[in-house]
Amino acid sequence: PPSAPSIQGLPPLVRAGEELELLCESRGGRPAPSLHWDKGLGRTGLYWFDGQPLAGAWSELPGGGARARLRLSPAPEDDGATLRCRAVTSLPGGGASTSVTLRVMYGPSELALLGSGAVAEGGEAALSCTSAPSNPPVRLRWWLGGRELRAGHEGAAPGGGAVSNLTLRGRVQDHGAPLVCEAETPGVGTRSVAVTVSVS
Repeated sequence: PPSAPSIQGLPPLVRAGEELELLCESRGGRPAPSLHWDKGLGRTGLYWFDGQPLAGAWSELPGGGARARLRLSPAPEDDGATLRCRAVTSLPGGGASTSVTLRVMYGPSELALLGSGAVAEGGEAALSCTSAPSNPPVRLRWWLGGRELRAGHEGAAPGGGAVSNLTLRGRVQDHGAPLVCEAETPGVGTRSVAVTVSVS
């Protein structure tokens, strides 16, 4: 019978949208096993696997066995998904399978700044910046005219993501300056949203 399949080419972390090429090999066995890819959220082995078939390029190995290539571009919702390669054979003992878990890095799909940049001279205005979930978690930072401001509160947003609150103080010299909320996702990148400060 063929050996248990092995999966190669999966890095510990992959960015969402980045194309992967995985290789599954099962050596030995005549006739050669047929290899099948599945993706799901279940567990393998003695447990259930609620997967969907994936199309891969399959070929036989010269010394017996088979190889299957799979190209895919993981999406954020694939973080934690299981990829399984199954070697199916008509020989006694059936087939075998192996699986790997996808760890996908992605930035927030949405970033919103709540509140306006309008503030009276000498007064204060409250603003809030919220981000959608990301992996790893974002770091939210505030910038006013190129200088970093300290947020009053930072924490998790309802439903995941992050929130950062800022108290903006009205200074005439800041009139017309951009107030920027920046979301930095380590290993992925940054995105930002801004309002223009208006001091009256």
